[in-house]
Amino acid sequence: MNYHFFDYKYNIEGFDSDFFSTEHIVFIALAYALTLLLCWLFRKARHERVDVGLKVLSIAMVLLEATKITWESYYDVTTGRGFNWYGLLPIYTCSLFIYALLVAAWTKGKPRRYCLSFITTISLLYGAVGVVYCNGLNFYPFWTFGAFYSMFFHTTMFATGVFLLATRYYRPEWKDSLRAMVPVLILAAVAIPVNHFLGSDYMMIYSGSGVPFYEDLAAALAEKGLRFVYTGIMLLTHIPLALLVIALYKLAKAANAKFAPAGEGVREANS
Repeated sequence: MNYHFFDYKYNIEGFDSDFFSTEHIVFIALAYALTLLLCWLFRKARHERVDVGLKVLSIAMVLLEATKITWESYYDVTTGRGFNWYGLLPIYTCSLFIYALLVAAWTKGKPRRYCLSFITTISLLYGAVGVVYCNGLNFYPFWTFGAFYSMFFHTTMFATGVFLLATRYYRPEWKDSLRAMVPVLILAAVAIPVNHFLGSDYMMIYSGSGVPFYEDLAAALAEKGLRFVYTGIMLLTHIPLALLVIALYKLAKAANAKFAPAGEGVREANS
């Protein structure tokens, strides 16, 4: 092994990809299994305890993100590349999990509801997908900080959303597909001008980097001076994604009520 755990991607030689390697496949299975186990074990957790857990997790995620940015910046700056304005700013859609978690943990009222809507729908789905299609493994070997950060971050997104649903801490309704868009649009208001001035692709709303269909669509519309149309389409796709998660939640809820022991379904409906 010609690298160490905290080594940076540009210093790792002879590495292709650990995407869907044996280690990655085992990790996917463990991430999903442990998430389900966690939810089953703590499904009756008091909401006051969940409140405390959200506060602790919100602080931990901020510290982890700051560590990751500092770690990458150290290598970029010391090797003469400078700070990576094009890819290191925390304004990706997945970065929104950090901000939404802070608001959900420390505030009340509509802002909190909008953020819980996001965490239990769009963020949950992005986390679930990120565990499987872990982009970090295209740049870092499995046994490195860069890979572990990406896998842990997306697993936490997924597990947090599922946990809040399993404990009935938050019960999304169909309108939550629109409520979840409020945090997305707020972040987009930051990402759009940043992408315009830097030529970056935060939130994938500028050029659809890494996704063939979106890349082709963005390029075709950009040639006609209609890049803003692509941006709008990309943002609107979040709504059906949120609706998908809500539909699955309602199906699971209905199945639970149907097969639960006598009285269990009534207790949930009236709780």
